[in-house]
Amino acid sequence: MISQQMGRVLSAVGALLLALGLFLTWYHIDRTQGATDTTGWQTFTRLRVVILGGAGLLLVTAVIRQVRAVLVARTVLGLVLGALIVRRIVDPPDVSAPVSAQLGVVVGVIGAIAAALGGLVDSGREVVERYPGLGFSRAPGGLLGPGADGEHARRRTPSPAPSRGAYVDSTADEV
Repeated sequence: MISQQMGRVLSAVGALLLALGLFLTWYHIDRTQGATDTTGWQTFTRLRVVILGGAGLLLVTAVIRQVRAVLVARTVLGLVLGALIVRRIVDPPDVSAPVSAQLGVVVGVIGAIAAALGGLVDSGREVVERYPGLGFSRAPGGLLGPGADGEHARRRTPSPAPSRGAYVDSTADEV
């Protein structure tokens, strides 16, 4: 049950971290009249609305019925919010004093990554459940796959047969 809810939990936690990150210190500014710490809420008038709105939408998408459009929206929303925050890390506000990113920016990025991963986890589970015959959902073959006993793994060597991938058991004569 927990594994089925993991994507939703990741997205919900990510949304809460995004909202919380706005109220933590985003930037430390060294001004001549003294250092200043600013939160994301104080610094960005438009970005704070986008992040809070996105966090709210992420929470909604974590609790409603999980159809494909909701999973895609949750993933894309997390990626977009993450990109907006990373942009602020790479290109901080343009002020005349030195600016350094602080904990709030990191919490925001972690929240956006968790939200996007939540959508990806649930999307991947839907694909595996809907298309069980895909290659990545099959049991592994080879030495430890079907037919290998627990005491020793059989050595398999390519057969001289013309068909590709045919193998013969080189331990067949052993007792």
